[in-house]
Amino acid sequence: MSGPIVCSAKYLPLEQRVSAADKAIHLNPANRPQAEMLAQVFPSFTPTRERIAALTTKFWHSGKVALTVSFLDIEDQTLRARILQHMNAWDASANVSFTESLKGGQVRIATASGSGYWSYIGTDIFSVPADQPTMNLESFSMDIPESEYHRVVRHETGHTMGFVHEHMRQALVDLIDPEKAYQFFLETQGWNKLMVDQQVLTPIEESSMMGTSTPDEDSIMCYQIPGTITKNGEPILGGLDIDPTDYAFAAKLYPK
Repeated sequence: MSGPIVCSAKYLPLEQRVSAADKAIHLNPANRPQAEMLAQVFPSFTPTRERIAALTTKFWHSGKVALTVSFLDIEDQTLRARILQHMNAWDASANVSFTESLKGGQVRIATASGSGYWSYIGTDIFSVPADQPTMNLESFSMDIPESEYHRVVRHETGHTMGFVHEHMRQALVDLIDPEKAYQFFLETQGWNKLMVDQQVLTPIEESSMMGTSTPDEDSIMCYQIPGTITKNGEPILGGLDIDPTDYAFAAKLYPK
């Protein structure tokens, strides 16, 4: 493959999504979507449990993130500490704490080769079997440049905090040429059409988000999209680190 490896947000199997949504709402009632309001605005909308599950956010409760972290295949203590340091970078503005647990952590990190970079979203980690990872940092080592710790570890930690991909906001998806995107991600990531649809071209229902009012192209949660696959030839720059808007949103959601 050529080009940077990008994150593919991890989703639970369909048969687990309703129960996972129930857990999310139990942990934080604000995760429940305003399905009744949607039904009033869109008469054709039927608030089934499956549709409610699809719109349920996965943010943590009590205005804070306090999770334990285990490393499934990393023995180097220095590397573990470095990853934790970057996970806790969100603490600069928000009530966030990730602490190591030698086993049985709520967040479980692996570095499996061939699996790429990914994380489950927020409270969905509680529906992942206890012996399975909730985050993967493919082949991460002490030799990885510091810039990649900023770009990748902080991004995946954002997912664990409940944040979705910023480039899947409707306004940004509308800038992408689908046919060019299919070819680009096939060549650079080996993704088929379904994967590109899921990870790049399907906009998030704005009514289900508690995000910023306008898309933030510099967000750490936004992909770098080259101008070769946009309709106007202009790139979506994407974020290489947590930006001020990210910090402000995290502080609003998880205030100290």
